[in-house]
Amino acid sequence: MILLLLFGFVQCVQFGYEVDKGQQICFQDYFSQNDVFDLKIRANTSNYAVKLEEAVAKRYAILYEKSGSWEHNYQHQSSHKTSHLKYCFINLEDEIVLFNVTYKTGSELADMQKVAKISDLNQMGDNIRKLNGLLDDIKRERSFLISKYDYMNKLQGSISKKQVVFGLLCLGLSFIITAITLNLIKKILQQKKSQ
Repeated sequence: MILLLLFGFVQCVQFGYEVDKGQQICFQDYFSQNDVFDLKIRANTSNYAVKLEEAVAKRYAILYEKSGSWEHNYQHQSSHKTSHLKYCFINLEDEIVLFNVTYKTGSELADMQKVAKISDLNQMGDNIRKLNGLLDDIKRERSFLISKYDYMNKLQGSISKKQVVFGLLCLGLSFIITAITLNLIKKILQQKKSQ
């Protein structure tokens, strides 16, 4: 009994198979580079083996070989230009084993939680508008700070000129006071000499 489901570019195949005791059944598939597939096998017993092989240089290299589990999961991405894969299910039981196989390829393997949703994009638009508003605020603050800096520079230059003028006035005043004081001391000394 085989159940086959096909959806556009997505391919998911589910089928069941009976394998007699001591027998094996094999399937083959071809892949292009970077193709991905996922294989999930369940059985009515844990006494079976799964073997996946890839044709490399005209002989098969084992990709996966396990036994002794109720369920096997294997995911593979082809790294060769073209890949030829072979899957074998081996019955190790003394009775018939029923295999339930799920085989997926294509975009069905994509983790839809990682795919952006329209609400995420709308939220990003809101965030971008907020960031643009903040950027405009920063530009206004920068312009304000530049104008304040220019004003402070002019003010500093004006204050420096005033300080120089004040310093020169003080120096001139101290020369005048010193000259007057010296003149007074000279007069006092002359008066004392004349007495």
